[in-house]
Amino acid sequence: MFSLSSITCLRALLVALALEAVNAVPIAHKGRANGDPVVFPTPQQVTFTGGSISLAGQVTLVAENFTDAATIYAIREVVAAAGGSTVLATKPSDSGVQIYVGTEEGAGIAVTVAKALADTTAEGLVADGYVLACGHYEQLPTIVLNGVDTRGTFYAAQTLLQLLDGASIPGFKMHDWPLMPIRGSIEGFYGIPWSHQARLDQLVFYGNHKMNTYIYTPKDDALLRASWRTLYSGDELTDLKELVETANANHVDFTYALSPGLDLCYSSDDDFAATVAKFDQLRDLGVSSFYAALDDINLVFHCDSDTAKWPHTDNDTWIADAQAFYLNRIQTEYIEPNNLENLMTVPTNYAGSGSNPYKTEFGTKLNKNVRVQWTGEGIFSDDITVESVMAADASYVTDNLFIWDNFPVNDANRDRLFLNPLTKRAAELYEHLLGFTSNPMIQSYASMVSLANYGDYTWNGPKYDATASMDASLWELSGTDTTVHTALVAFVDLNQNWPYQSPEVNAPKLSDDITAFWAARKAGTTDGTKALKDRLALIVTIPDVLPGMTNQGFVKDVAPWATLAGQWATACQHLISMLEALDAKDQTTADAELASANEWIAKTKAKTVDDRTAAGEALPKSIVPLTGDKVFDSFVTDATAVYNGE
Repeated sequence: MFSLSSITCLRALLVALALEAVNAVPIAHKGRANGDPVVFPTPQQVTFTGGSISLAGQVTLVAENFTDAATIYAIREVVAAAGGSTVLATKPSDSGVQIYVGTEEGAGIAVTVAKALADTTAEGLVADGYVLACGHYEQLPTIVLNGVDTRGTFYAAQTLLQLLDGASIPGFKMHDWPLMPIRGSIEGFYGIPWSHQARLDQLVFYGNHKMNTYIYTPKDDALLRASWRTLYSGDELTDLKELVETANANHVDFTYALSPGLDLCYSSDDDFAATVAKFDQLRDLGVSSFYAALDDINLVFHCDSDTAKWPHTDNDTWIADAQAFYLNRIQTEYIEPNNLENLMTVPTNYAGSGSNPYKTEFGTKLNKNVRVQWTGEGIFSDDITVESVMAADASYVTDNLFIWDNFPVNDANRDRLFLNPLTKRAAELYEHLLGFTSNPMIQSYASMVSLANYGDYTWNGPKYDATASMDASLWELSGTDTTVHTALVAFVDLNQNWPYQSPEVNAPKLSDDITAFWAARKAGTTDGTKALKDRLALIVTIPDVLPGMTNQGFVKDVAPWATLAGQWATACQHLISMLEALDAKDQTTADAELASANEWIAKTKAKTVDDRTAAGEALPKSIVPLTGDKVFDSFVTDATAVYNGE
């Protein structure tokens, strides 16, 4: 059983992890016409029954046979936010609000209460599912959280956090479960790795958003890739231990992904032993999910024994055979005997749905329990369709495909931020694959904009609304200050320039205002001036206003781009003043305004973004950031052409 002291300790841990950047309580949104609260991800089944229950007084938290401290903590936080206090007990009291918490497998009183309040229990739900309801049981105001498993009950608590309205929870009954079993991220980019604190905050964020997977494989961790045989020690080992503990506390599967392919000898017993030794080190820390990554390597052998065992053919079946041999040994000789989660891998040929000899051989020879990642039709996929996934299933000869989605990753475009919503992933993909992991940006907190979308989409794709999900994500990051939120929305608009989408989108709201501005001038009116002036005035404030956001990590991540946005907007303000001076035939003022605009444009060329070499050498302030590109630039070109009489 749990103890109050253990809950207190975990509460301190979770609070410490959330302090710097993460808003631990998602904001409830009243977005429906009937006034019912909106929950993210959208639940599978929910009915609001009317009435409400106040948590402002003393609440009895009945946790019979339930020991998950993180869930208990989350429920107590809901009560505290309502102004109430919690008494932890194993049996209900005879008065006041009762909150029952448990699991289907625990077969406790929570199951009985769930049946009474929600007309059903969690029996038969897939993993991570839950029943959550608020009403009256035995004439007492009652809330019940009953998961099919412990993680499901934890997710019920995350939903309860969103349903709190002032001091009250509305009457409702909910039956909810995820459609994809794998939901999360893969830290698999090149460039500056996330900081330790950023990773901790990501794990808290995933728990809040019902994402259950974090794959650790930063390309610049030498002990994962270049020096994969070397064991961790010192601070690196200590940090990994804290990451694993934090992942487990937030019900996130920490998957350790080794990348040995740069010099692996597939047939070597020594290299297999080195693989096992590395995995054992992580297993001792509490890891139960492992991954052997074979991406971004040359299709060559590195030892004579491999060449002898798998002679070269006219196609790539020889390397596929070797890779399958190595992966199968891990699955059958390590994963299965230790009762671990089935192995994950990404093959060297990881894109495109069409078949080829490598894919067919790799999939045919690979143990069918191994889970295989794929990036879509391209390394970066604009859209992912059911037809494409079904073709990939056949090409890779697997029923265990899941997506490595290279969005919103920016390691190939380190001068940009990609703050786009997740779109063009078919609603029915859950019927054909295991799930998604997003490959985020180098800027971890800025990545949360779209990571929240992944949580919503992978939980319930058919009801995923990219616009609504993005709106909720931005409110969570900004907090409730409308001035801050408005500035954030304007900033996000400037960073919609993901280069792999069709049609290409660049600062759509700013573009609309600029188009209207030029159309008005062409028509000989000033009708289009105010909207553009107002937007530029808003953008100018961004560097000063964004620091008021709830998520301070986001503020730090985007600081160079926020400064840049203000510089561009100021330059454009001077260009408008120049155009107005030309209209008034005031050449002196027009000259001065153009000179001022050019001074601000020159500031946008400064290198303000940090980078690093492939060898890990720091390159401070080595990148010129871009924002609103092809929009600000075009306005400058067009305004200057007017000045030049073109």
